[in-house]
Amino acid sequence: MEGWIMFKLVDLMAKGLDATNLRHKVLSNNLANANTPHFRRSDVDFSTIFQQSATLPVVTTHSRHIPSIRKKGTEARIIQDRTTALRNDGSNVDVDREMVLLLENQLHYQAMTDVISRRLNLLRTVIGEGR
Repeated sequence: MEGWIMFKLVDLMAKGLDATNLRHKVLSNNLANANTPHFRRSDVDFSTIFQQSATLPVVTTHSRHIPSIRKKGTEARIIQDRTTALRNDGSNVDVDREMVLLLENQLHYQAMTDVISRRLNLLRTVIGEGR
């Protein structure tokens, strides 16, 4: 089954793309509500998503199917930051911090899409016998 490592990697990267997409929405929502009194910022907890995915048993319906690791229970979850308010209006959104986190998230997304693209190009090369 070592030949399926590439597919497992692409599958894992796709799960990471889902999580970074969700995080982008959550961070954008934080920025949109930065001036809302008593608004509490949220973030996405997916620090263990890859560890959870890697430990799940592989289940297929046929012995020749490509195994998938995208199972339920590995989804990222949204958590609300309940730390003390940074501002007088009770909000704990720091616009500068949110912008940095958004940029960091974008870089993670780009890195994962690059890995997926390279793996799929490799697969195309193998299928086309290097033509």
